[in-house]
Amino acid sequence: MNLQYITCSDPREDLQIADVISFLKISPMIEIGVQAAPGTMGWLRPRNVWFDVLMYYVKTNKNPLNVAVHVNYQWCDDMCSGKIPGEIASWMRLRNKSDNKPSIRRWQLNIGDSTEKFDANAVAKLIREYPENEFIFPYNECVKNKIDALHKTGAKFLLLYDSSYGYGICPEKWNGPVYEDVPMGYAGGLSPENVVDNLNKISKVVPKNYTTWIDAEGRLMKPGTREFDLGRARAYVQKALAWQHEQNKR
Repeated sequence: MNLQYITCSDPREDLQIADVISFLKISPMIEIGVQAAPGTMGWLRPRNVWFDVLMYYVKTNKNPLNVAVHVNYQWCDDMCSGKIPGEIASWMRLRNKSDNKPSIRRWQLNIGDSTEKFDANAVAKLIREYPENEFIFPYNECVKNKIDALHKTGAKFLLLYDSSYGYGICPEKWNGPVYEDVPMGYAGGLSPENVVDNLNKISKVVPKNYTTWIDAEGRLMKPGTREFDLGRARAYVQKALAWQHEQNKR
């Protein structure tokens, strides 16, 4: 199994941008996933201002850095009906000075059972209009029907398997890929303490040499808070990198 990305989700505006950039530079496999919604990332809100400054340094860095946006609530509903909110549209236009590729390549639409405006054909059209981008959707039983409908359109997308519905609980057993033609990543309760054990479990349910990614969030926070802990994130990343290094030697 090959890890393409080791994703650390929900860094926030209390972090120093220089520290975030230094963290991203540790490895080209590291990705941060910034949670975006109108209430937190709307025009001139603190996280919006922080993110715009962060993206300035990302797009001007001499080497590409991996920043994904995880879209929630009304913005997610809008995109699932084929509309792109103004803030999202402005970030989609950002391009790296080093390679002229999108500065934000991966967009995760966090659909759930409350996403009523999911229009599979409109989503497929949006995906086809942005061929340089990847669009990721969570996968669990509550969204299975929506994902099945999107798959039938023939659109190219990715899935993030999370059987805990975003509650950060590791499953007793991970599932293999849902569709043969749809890349799938894995999330749910991953932490510095358990990432190696879970990578071993995931590697047993995917095809040999399968390319995937892992995404941790809640257990990267300082205990009892929603404060992103760069120390815990580094430990999680370093253990995943060491696991991949051992795989490469086999």
